[in-house]
Amino acid sequence: MTDDILDRARTLSGYDDVSRIRQAQDHAWVLGLVPGVPRTLLDLGCGTGALLEAALDRWPDTARAVGVDGSGHRVREAGVRLAGRAELLTGDLLGLPALDDRFDVAFMTSVLHWLHPDEERAFAWVAAHLAPGGAFVLTTHHPVTDRAGLGGEDVVAVEALRLLGAPAELSGVVPMGVRARPAPDVRALLERYFTIEETQERTVPVRAAGDRQYRDFHASTFGTYFSRLLPDDRQTEFFDAVGRAAAARTAEHGEVYRITVRAWRAVPRPR
Repeated sequence: MTDDILDRARTLSGYDDVSRIRQAQDHAWVLGLVPGVPRTLLDLGCGTGALLEAALDRWPDTARAVGVDGSGHRVREAGVRLAGRAELLTGDLLGLPALDDRFDVAFMTSVLHWLHPDEERAFAWVAAHLAPGGAFVLTTHHPVTDRAGLGGEDVVAVEALRLLGAPAELSGVVPMGVRARPAPDVRALLERYFTIEETQERTVPVRAAGDRQYRDFHASTFGTYFSRLLPDDRQTEFFDAVGRAAAARTAEHGEVYRITVRAWRAVPRPR
């Protein structure tokens, strides 16, 4: 396979086409944790705007909706999707400026592991930007890990390296099994700034319908995070190997791997 997979990975494009391979983004589940009818919405790590779209459809009288994402390409895709219904910004979630605005609800779904080890900075920012009575609704991923701390997409990346005859190790990146903190650790960080009102969790099997589908999913979701373990001239090979590894794991185990997805609702602690 020698198509534009590298461009996909470098821009994190095409996520809408492949995101359901991990889990159908259960927007009703996330939005159902929001208390009342919010008038102002903030989505940190908004991606292509799918959750904001669902929120605006659910609450059509929303006065203001803002989405922020670190990928300019995804922000542009969100702009097409939302067609002026929300303000969309490209920005680093760990370097957001202080705002005068306060929001009724702030979302952060499937993002927290990318903020490791500085999640607390994001939590402090969110707590300072919620309106009185506002809520923080987030989801976190918790893969089963082995003794080396590898879990989730780590196992696919290691197998892809092995298929290519490269060292089957992730030295040089922080494994997803480490980035995705255990739920008790997430709770401890949250409770420095918030009171946790509710949590729910679901176990999600990840399956590959074919090697190309999973290859595209990996590129759109993880970008070059794992592929950079190989020289530039082997990047395309890596993504192809990821697809083969995932398809083989699905054939053998019925799934590539499974993760627990936990949803949280929290409100700021009194200052």
